[in-house]
Amino acid sequence: MDFGFAQFGALALAIGAAAFVLGGVVKGVIGLGMPLVAVPILASVMDPKVAVAMMIVPVLSSNVWIVGTSGRVRELAVRFWRLLVALVVFTFLGAQLFAKMDARIASIMVGTGIVLVCIAQAFPIKAKVDPRHEAWLSPTMGTLAGIMGGITNYFAPVLVAYLMALRVEKDVFVFSMSLFFVAGGIPLFGSLAMHRILDVDVLAVSTVATVMAILGLLLGAGLRRIIPQATFEKILLAGLFLMGLNLLRRGIF
Repeated sequence: MDFGFAQFGALALAIGAAAFVLGGVVKGVIGLGMPLVAVPILASVMDPKVAVAMMIVPVLSSNVWIVGTSGRVRELAVRFWRLLVALVVFTFLGAQLFAKMDARIASIMVGTGIVLVCIAQAFPIKAKVDPRHEAWLSPTMGTLAGIMGGITNYFAPVLVAYLMALRVEKDVFVFSMSLFFVAGGIPLFGSLAMHRILDVDVLAVSTVATVMAILGLLLGAGLRRIIPQATFEKILLAGLFLMGLNLLRRGIF
C-alpha cells in the first residue's frame, strides 16, 4: 500500500489530526467509538481502506492506556476472565471466517440486532442481568463478541449491551470495555498483519496519529468525570445506536 505524509496537503493533515482528537474525546467519554467518529472523517481525505488500517495503533494504544491507568486491571480480569478467554479464541476464529463469509450480510445482521437492542433499551423496562449469572453469560458474550469482531471488526455492540445489563457504573464500564478491546484487538490485528493488509508506512503514520488520539482521550476522560451516570448512559445508548446504523449502512451501500 503506497502511503505516506508527503501525499497530503496541510488541510488534509489538519483534518486527519482533528479526526483522531475527536475520536479520542468520544473514546475517553464513553469508552468506545473512536473508529466510528474518526474513520468517516479520515475517509474524506484518503482511501477508506487506509483510513480503517490507520486506526489500528491508536485504538490499541488508547485501550492499553486506559487499562494501564485504571488501577483495576486485576479486579476486572478476575471478574471477566471467562469472557476474555472466549473473546480471544473466537476473535481469531471469526477473522478466519471473514475470508469465507459475505461481510455485507454479516454487517446487516449485526446492525439490525444492535438497533433492536437500542430501541428496547430506550423503553422504561430495560434488560437486567443478575451478577450471579456471569459465570455462564460471560463466556457466551465473549464468544458472540469475538465472532462478530472477527467478521465485522466491531466488538462493542454485544459487550456494551452486556455491561449495560449488568448495570456497572461508568468508570467500570469504560475500563472493562478497554480491557475487552485489548484482548480482542491483539488476535484481530495479528490476523490483519498475517494477511498483509498492513504495511510499514501505514503503521508508521498510525503510530504518529496515536499522539493526537491520546490527547483527545485525556480531554474525554476529563469530561467523563463531570458527566452524571444517567447522562452517560444516554450518550452510550446513542453511540451504540449510531454504530448499529453504521453497520447497516456498510451492508446496504
